[in-house]
Amino acid sequence: MGRKLYLRLLASVLFAAISSIVYARSLAAPQLQTNLLTNPGFESSYASDGVGTGWLKWTVSGTPTFKQITSTTDTRRVSEGANAQQLEGANIAYSAGLQQGVNGLTIGKTYKFTMYGHAWASTGDDSSVSTDTVNLRIGIAPGTTYAADPNITWSGVYTYTDTYSLMSVEIVATDTVATVFTWAEATAVRKHNDVYWDNASFVEVGAVAATEASSDSTVDATAQTEQATQDPSMLVAPTDFPMPTPDDTGKIIYYVKPNDNLVHIATIACGETIECLDEIRAMNPSLTGDIIYPGQKLVIGEVQNNSSTNVEAEISETPEPSDNTTADVQDADSADSVVEETTEGAENLEQDVETTGEAIESTPTPEETGAICVTLYSDLNGNGVLDSGEILVADGIFSLVDLNSGETVDTYNTDGSEPYCFSDLVTGTYRVVSSAPVGHTPTTRVDWDLTLATESTANLEFGAQFTGEDLETATVEPENTPLRPALMGAFGVMLLLSAAGIAGYMVVSRRR
Repeated sequence: MGRKLYLRLLASVLFAAISSIVYARSLAAPQLQTNLLTNPGFESSYASDGVGTGWLKWTVSGTPTFKQITSTTDTRRVSEGANAQQLEGANIAYSAGLQQGVNGLTIGKTYKFTMYGHAWASTGDDSSVSTDTVNLRIGIAPGTTYAADPNITWSGVYTYTDTYSLMSVEIVATDTVATVFTWAEATAVRKHNDVYWDNASFVEVGAVAATEASSDSTVDATAQTEQATQDPSMLVAPTDFPMPTPDDTGKIIYYVKPNDNLVHIATIACGETIECLDEIRAMNPSLTGDIIYPGQKLVIGEVQNNSSTNVEAEISETPEPSDNTTADVQDADSADSVVEETTEGAENLEQDVETTGEAIESTPTPEETGAICVTLYSDLNGNGVLDSGEILVADGIFSLVDLNSGETVDTYNTDGSEPYCFSDLVTGTYRVVSSAPVGHTPTTRVDWDLTLATESTANLEFGAQFTGEDLETATVEPENTPLRPALMGAFGVMLLLSAAGIAGYMVVSRRR
């Protein structure tokens, strides 16, 4: 009995020890997607041209300087690690960027390229504040190619300044090789036109589901668009939206959101027909097939001026012929007198209009104003859409800039009770700029430009995902840090030593 008891006890102790070690290893080495890029964090050495190992520079116009920037020089210019790539433009305008070839792709699978970036665009030397913006975007193209290739799939254009933010773009592989690009365009000469890139990633996000062939071009267009704007592994349905208000030119503008597709947009704009889809394509000649991307500006309708049509319709109306000639003559005489009276009245009316016209123009009516309503929400799943159950974020900041004058009209600090509306705004063109609180990373564009039409209300939603990267407040050790696996491993070693002690004790006891 003693020997059996000893064996059972030893087996229990060993099982517990092995389980703890396996658990510790599972925590210490989670399964991650393979990043196919070389030197994605720009932590390796830099070549003589100032470009990080594995990357190549390209320049279309201007001569920016490519160089290494370190966290010891300026911590704000490095997103992760100790180094980042800088493009320095002093008193020049330019269009330039980086590129890298990627091998080992599987045709038919979806790949995502992400990178953090921001700019410092300023006419002064205050490195903490930009006075202007630089256009930023990233792209992917099949094969080994160059930055002017028309087959590059580009992300939306971003104007991130002073703080790193994430950019993202996806493609379905048509080749086993791809080339990724960063693109920066400083359109004006400024004292500082500097751009910073860091923390890149190129990973497989899932194979495209096979679909049966269909003669319905609407279905084909939907499938193609979803590849450009949706992650196939998430299967998020497009969100319905209210029709925007026409701008001052009569055009109805819509900005593409994540998970949108062209067919869904056309259905809301003018109906679920092929003719409607063709109208949307015709109004947007820059479209490549039915591929759209988040942040893209689409014209989805135009307001027709029916005044001339109504006038022509009234003129074309003629009285029915009458058999009574005398009555017709009398009616004609009466009509002539009415025309004379009407002419005199019109002349008097023109005089009145000339007298009062200036007063009318100088007194804006309440109908000449509009509103812009903003919301900052916690994007828990990072899909760029305000989903059910996602809460609002406090301590964010919204700024409203009048693009006609370049002045900031108003600012607002969020408190979680939004949407908040900037109201009684004179019709014109505005830019809304959002700033997420510390510990949050934007998941949508951080700024929107829009033309506010008369009596219209624009509703804008900005997403931010909590990352917890607030070092000053992070006082609790997260469960997935190396501390817990180490403790679990130490506990396993202690159990093994305890088992050895028990075994030794049993052997000595049997000898006695």
